[in-house]
Amino acid sequence: MKQFTLLLFALLAIGCSSPNFTGKTIKKTYFTGGQLHTEFILDDNTGQNGLLKTYGYDGELTSTVPIHHGVKDGIETGFDNKGRVIWKYTYINGKKEGKQYVYYPNGDVMISYTCVGDVKHGVAKTFNKDGSVNEEVMFDHGRIIN
Repeated sequence: MKQFTLLLFALLAIGCSSPNFTGKTIKKTYFTGGQLHTEFILDDNTGQNGLLKTYGYDGELTSTVPIHHGVKDGIETGFDNKGRVIWKYTYINGKKEGKQYVYYPNGDVMISYTCVGDVKHGVAKTFNKDGSVNEEVMFDHGRIIN
């Protein structure tokens, strides 16, 4: 029993190799210093679908995004070094589509804008910390029109 406990502890300490304990394969990349840079948790055996997690050089999670057919497809969420959500971008087939948000550390919206085909289109707003609108700009396919 003692040997089993030591073996279990050793396996947990060094991490799991692909496939991991969930049965999913994880592809990892590393910074040149050896720290983890990305984890791609694969949904299937194509290597093109899953969840991509990106880490900073300090080891903190910086973003997550679903990948479908090799491109971003879903909501990409960015995190600060305290784990707070600092932005959410929506992707469809690798392009920003729909509402995009940047947040203050307390979770309130700092910036909101809409994209169509990866280009700003429609009203973009910046907000003060109290939630009031600071500035409003209208975009027409990437060009400011007011």
